[in-house]
Amino acid sequence: MNYFWLISFLGISTGVLISPVFLIVSLFCLLFLFKQIHIRVYAAFVIIGALLAMTGISSKEVEIVGLVVNKKPSYVMVTNVKVYADNRWHFLNHQVKIRTKDLNTGEQVYAYGKLSSSFSYPRYTLEPIFCAGLTQSTRGFSRIISTVQRLKEESKKFIQDTLGELGKIMNGLLFSEGEFDRSESTQLRQSGLAHLFAVSGLHVGIIYALSDIIISFFTYRFLLRRLIGCSIALIFALSTGPTASAFRAATMLIVWNFFKIIDYPIKPFNVLGLVGTVNLLIEPYSILSASFLMSYSATGMILAVQEKINKLSFLWKNLSVSTAAFIGVAPFLSIFSSLNLLTPLISAPATFLVTPIIWIGFLSVILRILDLHRMARVLLLGATPLVYLLEKITKFCSIFPNLSLGLTGYILFSMLIFLLLWHLGHRP
Repeated sequence: MNYFWLISFLGISTGVLISPVFLIVSLFCLLFLFKQIHIRVYAAFVIIGALLAMTGISSKEVEIVGLVVNKKPSYVMVTNVKVYADNRWHFLNHQVKIRTKDLNTGEQVYAYGKLSSSFSYPRYTLEPIFCAGLTQSTRGFSRIISTVQRLKEESKKFIQDTLGELGKIMNGLLFSEGEFDRSESTQLRQSGLAHLFAVSGLHVGIIYALSDIIISFFTYRFLLRRLIGCSIALIFALSTGPTASAFRAATMLIVWNFFKIIDYPIKPFNVLGLVGTVNLLIEPYSILSASFLMSYSATGMILAVQEKINKLSFLWKNLSVSTAAFIGVAPFLSIFSSLNLLTPLISAPATFLVTPIIWIGFLSVILRILDLHRMARVLLLGATPLVYLLEKITKFCSIFPNLSLGLTGYILFSMLIFLLLWHLGHRP
């Protein structure tokens, strides 16, 4: 079967989405009556997705422990969660949002309070009566994440101190944490370039490319270059929490390079499906996250046009990729945000500008970690003209009108995606 992992990804996604209605889930068992293997595989993963989504605990007062991987102004996200209920500790296969300002990324947290669940991402929210965090108590893989988060926080402060107000833009590009005020966030959203300030596959790819270039000066060994490049890309993705899009990109790089190393042919859509399936097995309710949906939809559209644009010139190829990604996220932007129709045209040149900025920012972080603070500051200050230009481009794009199409836009752009896939030969 050519697209086993893509079918499994679609199946498990369907299962999570229909899990609140058990009758519909049970009807999918009828698909096992069909002889076609791909239909049976789809039905099996629908049931797996539904079962994963339905398992959990009811709303009650509980104790939890876990690792803080992301901090927002009014809450933190905790992973590797264990819940004490019914006189024993349970592993919770979901992230938990804790409404507090007192915890920091990288901390091992203990909290007690009212845990509530909902059909959304994240599934669980804790209103803490008491909570406390420690960095010294982390061990194993949690310690690695904690260390990465600590280095990120130190690097953010270093960049902010060096660049002042422009440091927000650099931190936004590197870590998705520019700490913009309300007016700046609105301007960024209206510019149609907000995706550049949310670490995604684009950013992971840029870091991976830089790593490969630097490593090539020291060795030409394919295996070693791929191992080091993928490791750096994964660590960078972990510094973001990881976000769904960064995790997707890093794991896709790892999977793709693994099959390249063993010289086994695999279809790009299958790589996307495999990574998506793993992602949903780790956190089923991430399918309800807007960033997850937009990341996989944009990547799917890029893969759909990949073969058709290989012979185009460099300029047209990048414009086509930018347009494909825009069409992929357009249905979700119609519902969750608004559309700036200038985005497909300005996104490609903006990406060219962003690339050296991210490279310089990442190199300055490495130099700071190596205790070469002066060199890191010189490098950051050298990027000031580029960061200033990006700020002006963002302000210029924000003056163009934005369209809020809602459900109508979602339906129209979804139909456009279906027609494009059909035209490009990706028929069911």
